[in-house]
Amino acid sequence: MDRLSNKEFFNDVSQFYDEMINFTQTLERKTNNLKEFLSPHRVLQTNIRTAADIGCGSGIDSIALASLGVDVSGFDSSKMMVKKAEENSKRINKKINFYNYTAQNIPDSFNSKFDFICSLGNTAANIPPKDIPATINRFAELLDENGKLLFHILNYEKIIRVNERIVNINKGESDYLIRFYDFEKDFINFNILKFAVNNPKERELISTKVYPHSLELFLKLLEENNFINVEVYQDLKKTRFNSETSNDIYFYAEKA
Repeated sequence: MDRLSNKEFFNDVSQFYDEMINFTQTLERKTNNLKEFLSPHRVLQTNIRTAADIGCGSGIDSIALASLGVDVSGFDSSKMMVKKAEENSKRINKKINFYNYTAQNIPDSFNSKFDFICSLGNTAANIPPKDIPATINRFAELLDENGKLLFHILNYEKIIRVNERIVNINKGESDYLIRFYDFEKDFINFNILKFAVNNPKERELISTKVYPHSLELFLKLLEENNFINVEVYQDLKKTRFNSETSNDIYFYAEKA
């Protein structure tokens, strides 16, 4: 098995990503959940009009935000994911601009253009440790005054502690998709095994690196980049995060 670069991995995954995440059901759920983050702020009473979806994948969060009346720009490092996002937004009749950039490579012309940034779907785990500080700094630069940031990573401290190798098992119309980990010293191999329901020997295994960044790292970087009122949840319903039991970490913060 060859380990692919992150871009190569998601170029390959783009062919079956929507099947793997159950696009239609997930879009409905994301739209309902993100609505809570777009309401006027309890103190500042600001409305979200423009948003950047960083690590947009096949466009599900971008489409959810656009469905809620937000002007959205989507960014992803995978050219094929961007193409899939464009196809999905056109199919659902949502006008969204998508761009093939990593977070730190988004042009300066986008600086201070957004009221809201979301970066969901464990996007942060795909960013190498050396690039994480620049990524959080780029989030701050892209946001307008009092802009809001919402981003997500899996709770890898728990995953590693309990040796939780299986991420998910999905059965589609024609294929099984199994996501699982191999734990290394400084990173994790993220694997997807795809095989035909009627012929398990017809299979494909692809792998890439992900990085188990910690809660403490992101709290430190948010503070260093002048984010305030930082809140940490375990889901988009704003359930309080518990380091021992929560599978996910959602950070919600304001630019000072």
